[in-house]
Formats: sequence, C-alpha cells, structure tokens
Amino acid sequence: PYTVGPGQCLVHNGSFANHATIRRELRRAGVAFDSENDTEVGARFVAEQLAAGRDVATALKDLLAVFDGFYTLLVSDHDSFAVVRDAIACKPAVIAETPDWVAMASEYRALAGLPGVEQARIWEPEPEVVYAWTR
Repeated sequence: PYTVGPGQCLVHNGSFANHATIRRELRRAGVAFDSENDTEVGARFVAEQLAAGRDVATALKDLLAVFDGFYTLLVSDHDSFAVVRDAIACKPAVIAETPDWVAMASEYRALAGLPGVEQARIWEPEPEVVYAWTR
C-alpha cells in the first residue's frame, strides 16, 4: 500500500515497466517524489488525477492507458475504491462481494474467514476492466 494524498491509498501488486518515463513527466509538472519505487509513481499519478477532479474509477482508466507492465491495483479514497488489472492479468486477484461489503485479496484463503463469505459472490476481475464501488 502507498499513500500520497489525503484519504487516498494505492495497493499495487506487480511492476510498472515505464515508471521512469512517467516519473519524469510528473516531475516536469511539479510533482515531488519521496522514493524511487514504481508504486509511488502510480500513487502520484492517481493523486494528480484525483486532484484534477476525477473519481477513482476514471483515475484508474487513465492509468491503464498510460502505464505499461503487469499489475493488479486497488485505489481508494474517502468514499470509494476501484480495482484494475493489466491486459495480461498475471498478478492474482480475487474479489468477494456481498450486499454489505466487498473485499479483495491475492487468494481466496485471505477472504475465507470473513463473516458471511459463504454467501458472497466470489470472482476474479477481468483484465483491463475497472471495477468501482462507492459507499
């Protein structure tokens, strides 16, 4: 997990192949960085999208169009979150969804103990599809 903005968090499993190029572009736009890791580049990109008034789903659609690599991402803000996987979708992801809650993990084992999981819809997100939820 990585956070760079108020009420915003990015959880990243994978690798961004073109993070150095995107970092340079963001720096030219005045964005400061605290590390050299690729996750921060994704988090800063999303933070810029949110600051421009986009919602988390739109921010992830924009990220999907710009970032190369293999990854599964979850981005949240104060009242919503969204999930996306790259075109190859080699990084694991499973979602459990009920009328009361939504949870995501890399494998079902991490979700198995959740209350009511036996009634949950359990599914794997499709590649290049942004899934979003709000409160």
